[in-house]
Amino acid sequence: MLARSAWLLPLIVGLLTQPNGADSAKKDLERLQGTWTMAALEVDGKDVGMDKVQGTTLTIKGDKYMVKVKDDVRTCVIRLDPGKKPHAIDMIFSEPGSADKEHKGIYVIDGDTLKICRGVNADQQRPEQFATWPNTGYFVVTWKKSP
Repeated sequence: MLARSAWLLPLIVGLLTQPNGADSAKKDLERLQGTWTMAALEVDGKDVGMDKVQGTTLTIKGDKYMVKVKDDVRTCVIRLDPGKKPHAIDMIFSEPGSADKEHKGIYVIDGDTLKICRGVNADQQRPEQFATWPNTGYFVVTWKKSP
């Protein structure tokens, strides 16, 4: 009987110490706080080029995601689900007088790099990989954390 329970104890301890989805999402959101600089952008299978993305910044404060391109600022609210494979991100855009638009994407954080893939339009399916193809309306953006 003692031998049988010897393997059960580490399993129970492991299950009890696993972070739940909300904790993992909170940790990822904490890692995203701050300012990021766009390092690359691919749309419909084509690299946009650094000359066109240079100076584009992302600021994340709480769950607010704000992208600044020259004098234009776009803001949305983000929800993270790191329990999905790949990790899921929902970006909710609000415009006065119309319904919220929820864009479903995926993300990965690797050190000081954040990569997001999603469709240009809210009605597009969540992508399953970090890649784009011609005429699909998907893009992959890579951000580098600013010091």
